[in-house]
Amino acid sequence: MHASGNVILQWLAAAETDLRARWRGLLAVIVAATVAITTQTASAVARGSIQPAAPGMTAAGTPAIAPEAALNDAARSLLTQSSGRLQALAGAGRSALARGRDEATVADFLRLRWIGRLDPTLERYGRLLASPDPKALALGIVGVQHYSELIHKALLQDGPDRIILVSLQAQRLVAYDHGRVIVDTAVTTGRSALPTDVGAMHVVKKDSPWTMQSPWPKGSPYWYPDTQVQMVAWFTGTGEGLHDAAWEPLSAYGPGSQDGPFASHGCIHVPPASEAILFPWATIGTPVVIYPGDGTPVAEQAAQRSVDASGNPIVSGVRGD
Repeated sequence: MHASGNVILQWLAAAETDLRARWRGLLAVIVAATVAITTQTASAVARGSIQPAAPGMTAAGTPAIAPEAALNDAARSLLTQSSGRLQALAGAGRSALARGRDEATVADFLRLRWIGRLDPTLERYGRLLASPDPKALALGIVGVQHYSELIHKALLQDGPDRIILVSLQAQRLVAYDHGRVIVDTAVTTGRSALPTDVGAMHVVKKDSPWTMQSPWPKGSPYWYPDTQVQMVAWFTGTGEGLHDAAWEPLSAYGPGSQDGPFASHGCIHVPPASEAILFPWATIGTPVVIYPGDGTPVAEQAAQRSVDASGNPIVSGVRGD
């Protein structure tokens, strides 16, 4: 998505305005504000002495971190206005922390250099969510909301123009085109014995229609009869692809479906209506990033990666359907 300097400046200016407006409606939006970079950094960007590589980033890949004072002010406002609901709002903070970790994992898989600075800061505020001190807890809620939002926006600005993201935990696929959502759908991925690979891959080949032929012999628990699909976009050379699955009812897609009766042999089942949009849009080379999406720290999710830097499965073996 590689934003130009002007686009980044516009994003930063909007974030700065947002800081005042959105925190005035604090309880209505439950700490969803985005905090801007310092005035000095914004002025430097405007002068051209700093050319950020991503929103809030310097040319050296260093995040232009929001001023601590702004976060502390927002935390004080939250503490004052929460009226005893701080612990309830902490749940929103934990959700934001999980989202931030998941998208930080995607950035790590894509090797976006700024995540090495933003993620530790997200975790620093995340640790405050367990604090018994109301002031520290309020700061933690504010901090994780801000850095989760910053990671999301930076990923859309600095990541690939077109990208397909698949969360295994949520069993959900979201495709972005220049930051705009093209497809957002429940999916079904590989069963536990034949899991869909994890990591950054890309569309390598497309076929329409295609007959899936079992690589396992009859008698194998994984064997299946020849099965035709209308569209398949392959993202590995071992038989993993995004395809329609007419035999799977729409009600079967979504969380837990990887453990259900329609779980795949490594492919990703996409509902027909969504596949009809995705297939022509996803050109050869379109990144496909599959991540655990379980809300754990980046290091834990990265440890589950099963492809190399080129997107090739590390563990050999065939996949299907």
